Amino acid sequence: MSNYDVTINARTHLVVETNTGRCLGGIGTNFYRPFVFPFYTPSGHTVIQEFAFDHPFHNGIFVGQAPVKVGDREAWFWGAPPRRSFTDRLFEKLGRMETQKAIVMTPHQHGVKFIQNIVWRDANEEPLIDEIRTVNLYAIADGTVCDMTSEKVATYGDVEYPQTKYGSIGMRVEPRLLPVMGGVVIGDNDRRGKVEVIDDNASDYVAYQNTLHGHGNLGVFMTILDEEVRGPWFIRDYGMALYNPTQTGAVRTNSQDSWEIGLRFVAYDGELTADRVEKWCAI
Repeated sequence: MSNYDVTINARTHLVVETNTGRCLGGIGTNFYRPFVFPFYTPSGHTVIQEFAFDHPFHNGIFVGQAPVKVGDREAWFWGAPPRRSFTDRLFEKLGRMETQKAIVMTPHQHGVKFIQNIVWRDANEEPLIDEIRTVNLYAIADGTVCDMTSEKVATYGDVEYPQTKYGSIGMRVEPRLLPVMGGVVIGDNDRRGKVEVIDDNASDYVAYQNTLHGHGNLGVFMTILDEEVRGPWFIRDYGMALYNPTQTGAVRTNSQDSWEIGLRFVAYDGELTADRVEKWCAI
């Protein structure tokens, strides 16, 4: 029997513990894309940002990719309105991710798993690829977990995802956790500092953490679900934190094949320790 329910507010699906009212977080969608927001620590602090003023398309925990090519067609699934300028090239071949209305919701003992079927459409509203997005929001003893997996299916022909910095899955970090506010970026082997501790290289995990007045430490942790992969990470002090396989080379899939990537995110209170990292990576 599940201990969690889904509370629906317009297009936002919130995962709530039945007995205590604790909210783990939620998923939602707009005209251009689906994403996860909010995402709460056990004490109720959110660790991701819905969007930033200068990057309105960095939405919570999200998937993006630009460009995507099928035959002679190409679309960009990174930027999304509102525009930042008249000359922003991210909007020249703007595609959108159309989330189908039927979302499969499976409550379980520790949370709720969602499956979203998404059609990636080009600027002419023609489909380029299909995506199966799985989001599992659940509670553990010392944190809240969001496992997000994106399976991109080459339904409409061979697909190329060229080498780019605009991909593939990640988060926009809550501003209070950032170095500009006194926060710290943490990598494996207890590397701590600003983004240079990762510097787009390999790491078993990445975390942002800070001490908040009146609360203590809290942070957000992420690791790649494929145990054999440790990057590349695209990490920025201003709060962009991505796992981007296309940062170092193109990915190609034949017609009807798929490309799957996934990340685990943990919203936590307190200090990040080696024991917690080991436990969270092994869930």
